[in-house]
Amino acid sequence: MIKFIWEFHLTDENKSKQMKIKTIYIPLILALVSGWLCTSCEDMLEEDPRSFYSSNNFFESVEQANMAVIGVYDLLGTTNIYGQVVSTIYPCDTDISQIRGTEDDGSKRSVGHYLSHPSISMFEKTWRDYYATIERANYAIVNIQKMNQFTDGSESEQALLKRYLGEAKFLRALCYFDLVRLWGDVPFKTVNTSVNDELNLPRTNREEIYDQIIDDLDYAKSVLPWASEKALDERVSKGAARGYLVRALMGRAGYSLQLDGSVTRPSNYLEYYKRAALEADTIVKSDEHELNTSYEDVFRNYAGNIVEPKESIFEIAFAPMGSGPENGGFISTYIGPKTNPSSSYGRANAFINAMWPFYDSFADDDARKEIAVAPYEVKADNTKKYYDTKKSNYHKIFPGKWRREWNASAPEYTNDTDVNWVLLRYSDVLLMYAEAINECRNDLPGTLTMADAFEAVRLVRERADQDGWEASTSQDDFRNNIMQERAWELCYEGWRKWDLIRWNKLGEKILEAGNAAKAIRDAYPYPAMDNFVSGKHELYPIPQRDMDVNTKLEKQNPGYGS
Repeated sequence: MIKFIWEFHLTDENKSKQMKIKTIYIPLILALVSGWLCTSCEDMLEEDPRSFYSSNNFFESVEQANMAVIGVYDLLGTTNIYGQVVSTIYPCDTDISQIRGTEDDGSKRSVGHYLSHPSISMFEKTWRDYYATIERANYAIVNIQKMNQFTDGSESEQALLKRYLGEAKFLRALCYFDLVRLWGDVPFKTVNTSVNDELNLPRTNREEIYDQIIDDLDYAKSVLPWASEKALDERVSKGAARGYLVRALMGRAGYSLQLDGSVTRPSNYLEYYKRAALEADTIVKSDEHELNTSYEDVFRNYAGNIVEPKESIFEIAFAPMGSGPENGGFISTYIGPKTNPSSSYGRANAFINAMWPFYDSFADDDARKEIAVAPYEVKADNTKKYYDTKKSNYHKIFPGKWRREWNASAPEYTNDTDVNWVLLRYSDVLLMYAEAINECRNDLPGTLTMADAFEAVRLVRERADQDGWEASTSQDDFRNNIMQERAWELCYEGWRKWDLIRWNKLGEKILEAGNAAKAIRDAYPYPAMDNFVSGKHELYPIPQRDMDVNTKLEKQNPGYGS
């Protein structure tokens, strides 16, 4: 698999990851079609492009529309989004993981340990890159629909343009969903920015944003092909659109921190659960997706650059290439067992630690236990040094799914790898399906029954060599079991924290994990236990620079000042 090569030249700060999805090379000056990315394109671009497109002549062919959509995918792989920060830093700290080190460093550790403040530059960069991605998506969405071929082209041209439009809408929905779960009510726009447009936008209520997210995903699912109907690549499929619609509906049904400091969920939350259950049912009954028979092989496939769309429904692609690592992600170096740089695998500095109480929570015969957590580091001679709770390094165990020794490629770069980041697996869909059915078990939609929920759980647990649940399991017990099962099945894939927030359980689980850690050893380092504040830390602060520049933002998130 080979990534698109964009022949525009960005400064180091603006370089972003590429996608390994097609064996062609495309010259493109994409910055010229993204008006919200910078105030001066001359500041970003060198003057030696191989070809030139202006906003006046860009959307003239189907291939140009395709190029614009690939440009939307491109920014999702920046270090500030899924290349590192959103995939590995923002998901910490929880009851299953924490960022290594206890100090308040004004950056990653501060963010992980609930010592955040609005001036941390990481927030500003993530905010910027999400809105740059949305601007690219808006540009593609608006202009594809203006193309002559969209309404008057051949059948194949119209079908392709609808597909590209569906991809752009999916990616916009993905960005807004992330912004809402990170910051709550945020500025919102669905058209690209023109020269004379007002750039300062107020915060929009997340319920309005959710309406657009759902509309975008509804359109995407109607026009995108199933994975079996498209090339073997990381582009969005119908299964991904339907699965992310399930995720968005579940998120909307859940709790979230409001601007007044309350943590609430919509009064009609059960309606979103019902729709999520029906949407997931469509995926389950489609015969398009199934579980890999081996839990270990799921993650060996990511490490080995094997796209396997039966289970892995949507992932962000990475592939360092050329003279530098800028097309790679930090997956398996930041999140994985510590690996000596002199080993044949290359360095992994292991910035994320797994929690011992979580490791101990697995049944000994659970096939996921030794895949999920790696209680060792890799030495220079490739041997493993194991940790246990009786040694001084008792707390230094690591997420195991992204281990460096599984990487297929040689360690060409120190930090960046070509390991894709997964955003949606079929087991995730099965567990959301079961959860949604259980939540509305007293008023089930369509032909759904609780038997469907128990069967979905059985499939997930059977692969892990675990029994399913008894049909007599009560609604409350089923709900609690799902909370634990999602931790075991999906740990270190970036969703635990957001699951706990939508269940309004983050503070409770941090306290439980802290007490369990102190029971192992009183000196067990776990800053989150002391620092977490309910009614504040369910959201991050709006970046201070944006508060200063955009006077229409007016109010900071609760607990972070005015």
